[in-house]
Amino acid sequence: MPLKVKDAKKYDAYVEDEVKIVSFLAKNKGNAFAEEEIMRGIGKAPPDYTQDQKGSYWTWQNVGEFAVVVTEGVLFRQTLGEMVKKGKIRASEVARTIYYFIE
Repeated sequence: MPLKVKDAKKYDAYVEDEVKIVSFLAKNKGNAFAEEEIMRGIGKAPPDYTQDQKGSYWTWQNVGEFAVVVTEGVLFRQTLGEMVKKGKIRASEVARTIYYFIE
């Protein structure tokens, strides 16, 4: 899919998640979002965990999915932090929650 030249220049040296984050925040300019809201906004919703025959969620499949979700969450938080440091987005802490936005 082609990309407009102005966007190609604007997003030079951005990684895929950074482009998605900036695009999401730009579409919702004037609003600030918590990390979880941004993740859902760019299509990174947590998986639905499945129960075993006894109704327990303690399955190896769920343990594996949970480990992936935790790892992705840590990496996503690091991406947001780096974007703030580089001035790509802004952040503000309100009631112990960090909100991210574009002005």
